[in-house]
Amino acid sequence: MAVAVREIERKYAVTPSFVLPKLGAVSGVATARTRRTVTLEATYYDTDDLRLARNRITLRRRTGGSDAGWHLKLPVRVGQRDELQLPLDAGGGQIEPALGTRPTPPAEFVDLVAVYARGAQLRPVARLRTLRTARRLRDAGGADLAEVVDDQVSAQTLGASTTVSSWREIEVELVDGGPEVLDSVGELLLAAGARAAADSSKLARLLGPALAAGPGPDLPTAPRRLRRKRPAGEVVQAYLVEQVRALLAADPRVRLDEPEAVHRMRVACRRARSALRIFAPLFPAQTITHLDTELRDLAAALSGARDAEVQLAYFDGRVADLPAALVAGPVHAVVRAHLDAGMAAGREQALEMLRSDRYLALVDSLIELVRAPLTKAARKPAGTALPVLVGRADRGLARRVGAAARLPVGPDRDELLHTARKQAKRLRYAAEIVSPLYGAKASDLADAAAQAQELLGIHQDATVARDLLRDWGVAAQAEGDATAFTLGVLLGLEECRGRMAERDFFDAWPQISAPRHRRWLQ
Repeated sequence: MAVAVREIERKYAVTPSFVLPKLGAVSGVATARTRRTVTLEATYYDTDDLRLARNRITLRRRTGGSDAGWHLKLPVRVGQRDELQLPLDAGGGQIEPALGTRPTPPAEFVDLVAVYARGAQLRPVARLRTLRTARRLRDAGGADLAEVVDDQVSAQTLGASTTVSSWREIEVELVDGGPEVLDSVGELLLAAGARAAADSSKLARLLGPALAAGPGPDLPTAPRRLRRKRPAGEVVQAYLVEQVRALLAADPRVRLDEPEAVHRMRVACRRARSALRIFAPLFPAQTITHLDTELRDLAAALSGARDAEVQLAYFDGRVADLPAALVAGPVHAVVRAHLDAGMAAGREQALEMLRSDRYLALVDSLIELVRAPLTKAARKPAGTALPVLVGRADRGLARRVGAAARLPVGPDRDELLHTARKQAKRLRYAAEIVSPLYGAKASDLADAAAQAQELLGIHQDATVARDLLRDWGVAAQAEGDATAFTLGVLLGLEECRGRMAERDFFDAWPQISAPRHRRWLQ
């Protein structure tokens, strides 16, 4: 498994004659010791059209220095990246008659960038040689606050044509210090004549001309300001861009099994699907039908792992809160065994989907949709077209709630309330999409829909938990397991929780459905 390091750094461009100021002058720094100068040689890998670099991802094989090996850098936010490290021998080799054996990237890293490469071959695109002199900034207690490195870089592109360049730059990377250390060192460097670097990495600087001449990032930049006079499709596309961006960012995190990664990806799927469903008239019908099916199945493949994760945390708390007299047998162990198995199976299902051609085709289709020219319907002013469609979603929620209210308490009513919860979520997302245009009015409707979603969500969670407990209890009873008693107690509590949430929802519905939340839709 790769070792992960959070990299927080700032880069500065300097001239060859730049004189590094005395770093011991930085507040809180007691010593600034110069380390031995080292030579670093790195080969960078990407697709022919630089898909990784276009998405601010770096994959390299580096020799020299204390961290020689394969490095994969994934963006977190501006100035922060997660660097994953594997040893030099983690990669494979490819025989080339003219060059001998050429290293190939580790399979683990190839998998992590699959959603960006989408089937394209990874090959060497650049080679950098860096002469690095580092200075460690330490406080009076001997703790490392930051590292300042002075790099002399010689670089060349690889491929059909070669560009050679060289430059000098300063990097300041946080170690155990706080952000104020970066600020103080940065102020000192700027005062000495350094400039904030225009590029986020050495590779970005080298490949700048090629990136500028290429197709650009996978996803377009959304307009800074959205107005009611803008085309309706443009407003929805801007929202979809953010959901596809969230999906892409979550993909390698899901493969790494990071906490909350599956949740973030599933939310992005559901938001995108809701937007396409509600604003379907703005897009080609065939495209919407296809994407609706694919996003539904992707979200379903992610659900097993996420649902088991949430249920495990919930049941742990439920059992812990029970009086000791009501706990018979190893209830914690029994519940955990069931849900651990569900989590493992869910993770396998999620990874199988993410490694399928079908998933990569879905990503291509989503990117194509947000970059496609607007249809005639989508070119109508947002202020004219969008409220009508939001209103349609609002009426859909009211119909489902009304139908559920006419049924007696029981499974059929539970199922209708489940569909109402999903419709409330769609309405909330729809109101959020138009909130840049309608401000507090749309936010107010989104809040009302969120309240319905929350209350109905408690009802649905209790319904699912009740069904699980019933199955586990029946199995335990058949085996003569003492835990059957406690599982029955928990089942009763979930039945009570579900019915109370149902009552609370219908009590709140007059306020949620009040006309004042939706007058702006008229």
